[in-house]
Amino acid sequence: MTEAEFEALVSEAMLAPSAHNTQPARWSRDRDTILVSADLSRRLPVGDPDDRDLHISCGAAVEGTVLALATRAMGASVTWSTEPDSGKMRPIARVTPEERPDPDNVRLARFVSVRTTHRTGFMPVSADALAGWEAPCLTLIRETNDLAWLGRQIDIASAAIMRDKAFRKELLTWMRLKRSEPRYHSDGLNADVLAMDRVTAALVRPILGSYLYDLLALLGFGPALSGEAKVSQSGGAIALFHWPEGQSHLEAGRAFYRLWLEATSRGLAGWPAAALADHPETRISVSSQTGIPPGRVLLNALRIGVPKGRTPDRSRLSVKDVIEHRL
Repeated sequence: MTEAEFEALVSEAMLAPSAHNTQPARWSRDRDTILVSADLSRRLPVGDPDDRDLHISCGAAVEGTVLALATRAMGASVTWSTEPDSGKMRPIARVTPEERPDPDNVRLARFVSVRTTHRTGFMPVSADALAGWEAPCLTLIRETNDLAWLGRQIDIASAAIMRDKAFRKELLTWMRLKRSEPRYHSDGLNADVLAMDRVTAALVRPILGSYLYDLLALLGFGPALSGEAKVSQSGGAIALFHWPEGQSHLEAGRAFYRLWLEATSRGLAGWPAAALADHPETRISVSSQTGIPPGRVLLNALRIGVPKGRTPDRSRLSVKDVIEHRL
């Protein structure tokens, strides 16, 4: 594999989703074996103190590497690393190319370049688009009353999480609210991706960065400030992603990425609602109400539907930024 071929492969692998678009995965080579590591400087110590989301994000990046190999008619074996952290880097996995790709990897790899997060609302999804979609990690919610209830839970959970000043401060470090910001198109959550107009974007930092949000929340406006309940049910489906308790979050990241690509293959766009899983009380309530099997933990939710309006371009680091050159 030449350096140019390696860079082209990484440019596809790095399109995998990550929490807050932090893009923690880094790639290097040991001959033709591809090494994936986590850049610990891109952790979320407040929002993700146990590195669950870091590992899910890196697991998705590993799956992205496997899929990038599939587009080159190669299979792959994945070996998870047991090496300790080295400075600011955490070894994650070795991906070894093999001769024959999994046919389903070849199929899903075709949708990597078109999968995006869509926040501007959905048109309802047809029954045909969801027909036959089943997976052990998936509970698909379609009933109108259930969607309305989940939409309210998303707003309630978001409001509860946002009451934490430290969380808001950390979130603001990953928000790019002015086009003049140097990293607007590189990482984090920019105003276009968040579907914010100029006025809203200008108000976000003064509200979230001050006691004004606390006052509004105290007055009972917290869920209304999220304002996602209506759009959460506009697509007509929410995919709840759950995983066996105590099992690898790296493997969970691979499965979540495949779930999202499966939605993309059906002509659907997605918008995560991680608050459902991140807020403990809501997670328990949603798991009970929606029949998630015992022994499985809700890790994320994906609002899905036919995209309505324009989907903004991705924000991504350059390939050079994510390739780790080792001696």
